[in-house]
Amino acid sequence: MKAASSRPRGKRVERSDPSAVKTLRKALVILDAFAAAGVPLTVAEVAIRAGVTRPTAHRLVQTLIAEGYLRQDPRDGRISPGYSVLQLAGSLLDANQMRLEALPHLEALAHEIGERANLGILHRNELLYLAGVEKPSLPTIYSRFGKTAPAYCASLGKAILAHLPPDELKSFLRDVPLVKHTKHTITDEKALKRELAEIREKGYALDREEHIAGLFCIASAIMADGVPVGAIGVTGRSLQPLMDRVGTIQHTAEVISHVLSRGL
Repeated sequence: MKAASSRPRGKRVERSDPSAVKTLRKALVILDAFAAAGVPLTVAEVAIRAGVTRPTAHRLVQTLIAEGYLRQDPRDGRISPGYSVLQLAGSLLDANQMRLEALPHLEALAHEIGERANLGILHRNELLYLAGVEKPSLPTIYSRFGKTAPAYCASLGKAILAHLPPDELKSFLRDVPLVKHTKHTITDEKALKRELAEIREKGYALDREEHIAGLFCIASAIMADGVPVGAIGVTGRSLQPLMDRVGTIQHTAEVISHVLSRGL
């Protein structure tokens, strides 16, 4: 007679496979490497950027190609993101309430000020752009989603950081090195904290060529129930014309904040 099983009937016992989890994590790191690179890569470059061996990179890249998350150029063998990534991104953007609510206001802001308007959030300690509308002299394109920038030297990022709870800001400053991108980048933590305090008081943040030389930006945080959920900003080649319209930028952020809070 067989001994009775101790496993409950009708229930499947799930066992985590450490090797499978490790492989999945490596595959996600490889996808992150492509997102950060912004250009097609070779397998050798993928291995270096993802911190894996070349055979591992080759195996995972081929799997991701087969599933459509990566694609390989038959002419030079270089690899870039595939259309399956676009399907995921499209589903996310189509369901993102803040992006949907902000787009018409971004377009109005770009037309009124005559410069590019952007929408961004804080994601994994970086500024992640969700949308952008070109200035009137260029075609109206809802673009720039998916690109990232250092939050501490971009006006949208600083606008969000300035309103973070103290413990979250402390964690950010502990985990993110303040690297110089231009001669204007703030790399001293005390100086950055003073800047963030001024942003909280004034209600807007400035990027004075801190991320990219020759570019200025003014941004204001989007708040929902007292929490910064994103920011909008306008970018131009000169600071003073933007400063002249800072009230319009702040008002637009307040309108979006009100609409989001009402919908929550």
